Parts: sequence; C-alpha cells; structure tokens
Amino acid sequence: MNRNEILTLIAFVDKTRGLFEKKINLYDPDSDWKILSYIIKNHLDNKIVTISSLIQVSELPFATGLRKVKKYIAEKKFIKRIKTKTGKSFSIHPSQKLIDEFLEYLISIKEELAAELGFDQFNNSYYFGMSLSAGSIISPPYVLINTEKKFKKINLLTNNNPTFMVIKKNIDFFSYLLDTKLEIEILEINKLLNRIRKNSETKKVSKIDLIAFNLPWIGELVKRKALTPLDDLIKNHSINIKDFHHSGVSASSYNDKLYGVPIETIPDLLFYRNDLFKKFNINKPNTLIDLLECSKSIKESRACESPIAWPAKKGQPIATSFILMMANYGQPIVNLRHISGNIYDMGVNKNNLKPTFNSQAAYKAAQMLKDLIEYSPNNISSMSNDECVEYYREGKSAMVMNWGSRASRFELDNKSPAYLNTSYLPRPSGLNNFQISPIGGFSLGIPSNVKPEKIPFIMNNMRHLVSPQVIKYYIEQGSFSCPVFSVLNDPEVRKISPLFNELDAMEKEEKFVQWARYPLPEYSQIIEIIGNEIYECVFQSKSIKSALSKCQDAAITLIN
Repeated sequence: MNRNEILTLIAFVDKTRGLFEKKINLYDPDSDWKILSYIIKNHLDNKIVTISSLIQVSELPFATGLRKVKKYIAEKKFIKRIKTKTGKSFSIHPSQKLIDEFLEYLISIKEELAAELGFDQFNNSYYFGMSLSAGSIISPPYVLINTEKKFKKINLLTNNNPTFMVIKKNIDFFSYLLDTKLEIEILEINKLLNRIRKNSETKKVSKIDLIAFNLPWIGELVKRKALTPLDDLIKNHSINIKDFHHSGVSASSYNDKLYGVPIETIPDLLFYRNDLFKKFNINKPNTLIDLLECSKSIKESRACESPIAWPAKKGQPIATSFILMMANYGQPIVNLRHISGNIYDMGVNKNNLKPTFNSQAAYKAAQMLKDLIEYSPNNISSMSNDECVEYYREGKSAMVMNWGSRASRFELDNKSPAYLNTSYLPRPSGLNNFQISPIGGFSLGIPSNVKPEKIPFIMNNMRHLVSPQVIKYYIEQGSFSCPVFSVLNDPEVRKISPLFNELDAMEKEEKFVQWARYPLPEYSQIIEIIGNEIYECVFQSKSIKSALSKCQDAAITLIN
C-alpha cells in the first residue's frame, strides 16, 4: 500500500471508531487507537511527536496517559530519540515492530473489504477508496431533466485542452445530455487566466457559470476570492469525491478546502517507441543519465529524425519543462518541507516560503535542457505541447515528454508509427526516488460572484460533466485523461490504450506529485519570468547562473 492509501484507511478506522463512541455511551475513550494512529500518521508526515502530545490525543488523565506511553516505550513499540545534549528533551517515534504490526492490521481490513466487495484480495486489484463500481463496465451517459426552468443555459469558460475540445466538437450532444443550452468559450492559456481575473474583479453578477482552471492557479484564484468553496456543495449534490484520484483532489484544494472538481487530471510522462528500443537493444530510460545515453544510441542508429521532443517554446512551455525537470532533481520551486522519499509537505506556512532557483537542482535542470538540444528537433525552440506530440505521432522522434492526455493523437491513429508501439514511464529521475510525474490538468470551479440561487443548477451540470459515464465518453472521443478510479478500471477503457494500465500502476506507486508546480498566488507571474530567462540560457548566450539569479531575485520580489 502507498502512503495515501494508508492514510485513507486510518481515516476510515478513525471515523468508524468515532461513530462507535458517538452512538454508544462509553466510560473510557478509545485511547490505544488514538495514540497509535496519531504516532503512525505523524511518522508518515515526518512530524515531531512528544509524550505530552500523545497524552493529549489519548484523552486520558495525565497520569494514566503517561503510564500508557511509558508502557509502549518499555515494550519497545515506541522509540525515544534524544534531541539535546542533556537528554532531557526527546521525541517519540514508532518502532519498526509497531509499524509492521499496524500495517498488517490495515492490510487485513483492506483484504476483508476487498473480499466482501468481490475483488481478488491476492492480486492487489483493490485500492482502498476506489469506487464500488470500479472494474465494472460503465454505461453510456444518461440525460438530465432540467427542473430549474428559469435557467436556460450554462456557460463554461476553458482552454483548448483535449477534454474541452471534445465538448466543443460535440456541443449539441452535451446540450442534449444536460437538457439546457451549453455554451463553451475556449481561450489560450494566458488569456484564460486574465479572463478569470477580470471576472472576479467585476462587481456585476458573473455571466460565467463554470470555470475550468489550471491546477497551479488555485493559489492565486483563492487569494483573489474568485472561486466558491465546494466542500458542502459536493456533499449536498452527491458527487462521489472518493472516486477521484487523490492527486487530483489534492491539487484542486487549497488551505484544506476544495475549490474544484477534477475534469482533466494528467501526469507529465515520457512516451517512447518500444519497437525501436527493442530493435536497437536500448534499455528504457529510468534516469536522466539513461535518457541521454538512449538519445545518443537512437541518434547513432538514425532510426528517426531526432531522438526526443519536448516543449521548449519561449514562455510557459519551456518554463514548465524547466520546473518539471527541477522536480526530477528533487527540488520544488519553493522551500517546502521534505517529508520522505518523493513527498513534500504542501501544508507549510506560506509566509515562510522562499524560491529555490539558486539551488544546485535548478542549475542541473537548466543544464539538462541544454544537453537535450543536441538530440532534439532543429525547430525545438518553437515547439509547444501539441507540436511535440505531433512530431512523435509522425514517427519523427523516438521519445517525447508530454502530458498524458495527448497520447490519443497516436493511440487512436492506426497510420501512426507510434500506434500500438508506445510505452509509458514517469519522467526520468535526476536523483534517487524522483522518477516522478508532476500532475497537471484542469478542475471545474464556480465563480464566487454567480447568482446564489443558480448554484444548485450549476452543481447539477457540473456533477454530470465529471460523472464516470461522461469521463468515459471524453476518453472514447480522444481525451486520454482519467481522474476517477471507476473509469480507469473499466475493462473497455483499459482496452483503448495501454496508457490506462500504466497510469493505474503509477498512481498506486505514488509516482504522481502535486508539489512540483506548487500553487503560489504568484505562480503565473513567476512562470512568465522563467519562460524568458531559461529560454535565453538554453537557446542563446545567457549563462545559466545569470538566468537563475534573475529568476530568484524576481521571485523573491513577487513572493514578498
């Protein structure tokens, strides 16, 4: 089980035990569970635990709680770690024995649930938290009945990502499904953000009902009070948020509040031609060193025009490529607290954040982009995401780094050399444990200045647009994004492309991370600066140190 699944199981047991205490009048609190779950959760989050905090969480009288904690220490289930030279200050940690026993307990709960739900408990097909319908064939979309006759249309503002192009292409069908006129406005990414900003600044009632926002914008949009909090609305309108992948829900939340429902959650991946790799006996690239060696071998083989393509166009494309490369070297764009492995704490004190563009990882990331130029198309400096994937679809490159949803370009084109010949990997690592894929995509949010009486109508439409039936329809029509478990486990969806099997495995192995594009309120402004500075050092004569220094200074000014 991965960390997210473990924490979800602990939360489930917390709730069931809490319900037991609430419904049945007890004299003693469930102190053992509270103590043990608390220390395990804090261990997973790399947070300090003290004897005082354990006694407090136990809800026992101080002397009774102290005896219980000392008993765990004596039994070597708790470990004391000295913090000062005097030995008077120390922290408490779970022993390996306790961790193993606790995990065994959680696994037994998961296996019992899996068996009761009809899953094979021995092949790990059940992921705790997935929809009960996971593994079933999902039916086609059903139609809504618009009972709010005073509302005749729904307005959706978005960009030209694959999911929204499916909606635009089939707009009459969606209007039929929703039993109301659907109007969609599609803008280029920067224009979309500016439009959302202007909409939040107007004192008039919003004419936009649904906003599809880029996940890293959530910090800025919440600061501008541009979005409506959705937690209570989600419950009231029966949206099964548990069916959505943890990474997408987490990236749609800010300050522990949900502001969007994922409609297109996509990891940035490495696509590679497995037929060419097999033909020339090339091993798959798990590290960035491997990637350069693979590129060299492919170039020598002359199997295609260029070994690899990646978004390098001036502005957001190359800025994003740089930030994602930093992540593969283990570095977020700000000094987030490192928990363990590839996990960073997203809930840090935002007042203490500092940019990290002066780090060794940032330097290595910029240098890697420069090194890739030798193996990239001659016009790589003009390529954005679409051009890169098109180049790969045409068989001109053996690899491409891009967002997973664009795989439909060749997976649904039997004339493409990449058709049925593509395998997928998380982005190669520059540092151990960081073969990861940052999450991108869009979530649907409601502007904060819509008519309050229209919100139930909007929520009904939103619920349908992110329902498993409609998500499956997006995939069938060419958008390879799947933010929900139930659709990802649909046998018919799995047959469409090997990508979906790979995505499921990567999600469960915790290869998808949100921290790479940490949603600073100043994120879009920082991206604009990086897009200019990194472009100049990769394609022109500017030194890496000079470019990174300007990025660092500008980001400090913006954040402060």
